[in-house]
Amino acid sequence: MSQQPSGWYDDPSNPDMLRYWDGVTWTSHTSPRKSPTASQPNAGQGPQSPTTPMPQGGWQAQGSGQQGAYPGQYPSAGQPNPYADQGQSGAQYPYSGQYPGAPESQAWMRGPVTTDGVPLASWGKRFGAWIIDGIILGVLVYFALRAFSPGYFDSVQEIMDAAAAGDDAAMESRIGELTAESVRAALVSWLTITAYCIAFWTTTAQTPGKMALRISVRRVDRPGALDLGTALRRRLLSLIQLVPLVSGIYPIIWLLDGLWPLWDSQRQALHDKVGRTQVVEGKQPRRTS
Repeated sequence: MSQQPSGWYDDPSNPDMLRYWDGVTWTSHTSPRKSPTASQPNAGQGPQSPTTPMPQGGWQAQGSGQQGAYPGQYPSAGQPNPYADQGQSGAQYPYSGQYPGAPESQAWMRGPVTTDGVPLASWGKRFGAWIIDGIILGVLVYFALRAFSPGYFDSVQEIMDAAAAGDDAAMESRIGELTAESVRAALVSWLTITAYCIAFWTTTAQTPGKMALRISVRRVDRPGALDLGTALRRRLLSLIQLVPLVSGIYPIIWLLDGLWPLWDSQRQALHDKVGRTQVVEGKQPRRTS
C-alpha cells in the first residue's frame, strides 16, 4: 500500500474531530470537524486556521504540486478533495463539511495509543533504543568511574593479582576493600546514568537511542518533554540497587522492568508506572513557555 499523504483526516478515535496525519503516523494535533468560522459571513471563502498548533509541512494535492504552509494556510472550504482519486470519502476538503476518510494507518491499527491518540512505541523499538543508550552509557560510566572512583579498578586488579599468586590472605583483604569501593562505584554509576537520562528527557524527550528509533517519552496525561519531577520519579526504581540488604534483588527487578511492556496493556515498564510516563512513536512538541 502506498504511503498516505499528510493532511487532516477523520479522527479514528472521535467521529466529531479531525486528526493530523504526518505521512507516517497519527499526531496529537486535532481540530473540530466544524469550521471555527462557519457562523461568520466569510466562512468557506478562504483558508482557515486550526484550533491546535500544526507541525511543519503542509498539504499537497496529489499531482498538483501545490502546497500550503502551516500554520494558517489550508485548502479553502469547497475545494475538491485532493485524495478523491485514491478512493477517499468526501468530495470537499476542510472546512466544507466533508473530509477524506482516515488513512489505513498501520501505526493506529497495530497497537494501543495514549488517551489523546498517539501510538505507543513497541517493545522492540524500546529494546533497540536501550541497546544504543547502553553502549553510550557504558563508555560514560567507565570514564566517570576512572575520574571519581579509581580505587575500584585498583582493587579489582589487586584481587586478580593475589588470586594468580595464590595469596589467599591478600585476596581476602582486598575483597573487603573492593566491597567499600563497589558502593562508591555504584553511586557514581547511578548518578552518571541519571544525569544522562534527565538531560535528554527534560529537553528533547529523546535519548540518542530513542532519537535513532524515532520514539520519545512523555507524561501519561499530556505531551511534551518531561518536567524535572517526573524525570526524577522515572529513575526512582533504579535506586533499589543502592539500598543495602535489598540491592541483591535488583537484577530480578531490572529484568521484570525491561520485560513488563510485553504484556502491559499500555506498554509501560515498571519505571513508567512509577513516573506516570509512556513511550510513544515520534517526537514531542516543544514547550511553548
